[in-house]
Amino acid sequence: GTVGPVCRLFVRGANHLHVHDGHHLERSLARPAGTGLLSVCNHIATIDDPHLLAAVVPARLLLRGAAEMRWAVCGHDVCFREGSMLKKWAEASKALPIVRGAGIWQKELDTIIAKLQQGDWVHYFPEGKIRQDGRIHPFRRGVGRLVASVEEPQRLQVLPFYHVGLDRVQPTTPGSTSILSRPQLGTHIHVIFGEPVDLSHLLQLRGEPPFDQQPTLLYEVIAHTLEEEVRALRTELHRRLGGELGAVPPEGGDFG
Repeated sequence: GTVGPVCRLFVRGANHLHVHDGHHLERSLARPAGTGLLSVCNHIATIDDPHLLAAVVPARLLLRGAAEMRWAVCGHDVCFREGSMLKKWAEASKALPIVRGAGIWQKELDTIIAKLQQGDWVHYFPEGKIRQDGRIHPFRRGVGRLVASVEEPQRLQVLPFYHVGLDRVQPTTPGSTSILSRPQLGTHIHVIFGEPVDLSHLLQLRGEPPFDQQPTLLYEVIAHTLEEEVRALRTELHRRLGGELGAVPPEGGDFG
């Protein structure tokens, strides 16, 4: 399709993209057949996906078509309103709906889990909404359910990354009436990838008390573990770039 190349051109051609430790992404894309890939990151702009994801993958992946590209996840109330242009865009860019506020047992999460179980790549924003305050906000437990629902730990890779810059390309204000704003082009965008997170020690607890009776507790532990991985990547990016990004914002994010 044309969605990926157009998005890639926007990020790389109209801005300045810097990818740090991109070899972690390359290795995950070359994972064994039948192994799912779940990528997670902070959510700072409406164009985080598909624009950024199309820009960071190797160009050869886009040239091979949509089959190997990620499945996106977008709020039903935002991307799948009947008759909207955004719905057509979402469907053309391999997006799956999720109903915000419907809880972790909704059928939409079942669909996402099925994609991971069949070895596909899914990108997920565990914060649940866009934040442009520089903080890492709490990861919701739905991401924990996604991880724990793949029975064999070796059949799923969980790839964390952190990015900054798209919040300046596509700023969103509290009074915005549209999900899009006038883009600020020529911005430096930085993305740093981490190694796939080994969660096998947590997944071994699925049949142990109290998690066997209350699996949501394990989902919360997994979500917090991934949140800390992304937070550590933010710290590392700030360390590498010195004062270019300014000070690391104080913590204190919430679910609101």
